[in-house]
Amino acid sequence: MAKEKRPAWFKMFLNQKALIDSVPDETAGKALKAIFQYFESGEVVDMDSLEFAVFSSVKPYVDESVKDYKKSVEAGKAGANVRWRSNDK
Repeated sequence: MAKEKRPAWFKMFLNQKALIDSVPDETAGKALKAIFQYFESGEVVDMDSLEFAVFSSVKPYVDESVKDYKKSVEAGKAGANVRWRSNDK
């Protein structure tokens, strides 16, 4: 089974730093690992409330990158279909 293609990045913003700096390093690390797990698989792992707060500050940007990637893939497919249909004439 082929591995699902997905975006290679997601956004993080400087304004998220205050929240990340306000929690213990272990909490921030667990939240970051949960964010990457979600980015790779869409799975939300169990977290405590502080970890979930950090996770929730980044999750919308992960969702946005996946949505933008899928939109780009669909646009590319549509463009290829138009190109190949016009070459058939």
